[in-house]
Amino acid sequence: MIDSLPEHPRNHRYPYAFGYLANALRHWANLPRFSIGVSGILFGPDGRVLLLRHTFRHRHPWGIISGWTATREQPADALRREIREETSMEATIGPILTIRSDPRGPSLEVVHIARLVSGTFRPSAETSDAMWVDPASDLLPEGLHPTHVPLIRAAVEVWPTWHADKEANP
Repeated sequence: MIDSLPEHPRNHRYPYAFGYLANALRHWANLPRFSIGVSGILFGPDGRVLLLRHTFRHRHPWGIISGWTATREQPADALRREIREETSMEATIGPILTIRSDPRGPSLEVVHIARLVSGTFRPSAETSDAMWVDPASDLLPEGLHPTHVPLIRAAVEVWPTWHADKEANP
């Protein structure tokens, strides 16, 4: 005959906490999600634009720097972090070029222009290669994400004004 049953693994001092946490988790899981993405057109000192070969993008591997904001992270800070993570470079984040919606889901993408401050490209888990391209030429690489081409072209229009202002007032 069994004199006592083994103790249940839950903490008996807070028996309602587990039910509360389970309900809170279910509630949180059913809340609508809205994500903020960031992208950046990174200009080098000579006016060329950095394109990255993204490891996980098979259909269009080449593209601009991009990622997602963390909770309570400002888009400019997120882009600075993404540049550091994906390239090992440091950059000055410039003005917002555009904000666009993503047709795949409830999210917005904030696109900035940026200027290289220091560093050289080092591959990461997310990026395997990089190339500096002349954004004014039509010789952009095959496999470049088609939605990035108009962003690069628009950045070329803004870059001279912002770059000249940053040179005059560093």
